Amino acid sequence: MGEDESPVVGFAADGYPIFGPYINKGGQLRKALSSYRLKSGARPTGNGNPGGVYNGQYRDDYEYVAGLGDLDECNGMMHNGVYGYYITSTFPYILKCFKGTPDSSFNK
Repeated sequence: MGEDESPVVGFAADGYPIFGPYINKGGQLRKALSSYRLKSGARPTGNGNPGGVYNGQYRDDYEYVAGLGDLDECNGMMHNGVYGYYITSTFPYILKCFKGTPDSSFNK
């Protein structure tokens, strides 16, 4: 990895590393980009749904769009031959799911 890329800041329950936000992409140091975006329109109403416009207040206000950014649905990617999760400044900020299987010790 390049000198200025974010280091490993921790490990997820499935053993994959968690990196800070910076990657070197095409010789440019920049933040890794999430592939989630705010939905347009309004939330459903009734049956316990909150209603109102999608404004980012709820996790379900966002949708994953493959290829929109650098990261997959779990907020991770392969980079320099290593899969890892990335911290981002936009939703979901940290990993949203596990790519691997969490160790059973996390079930306690």
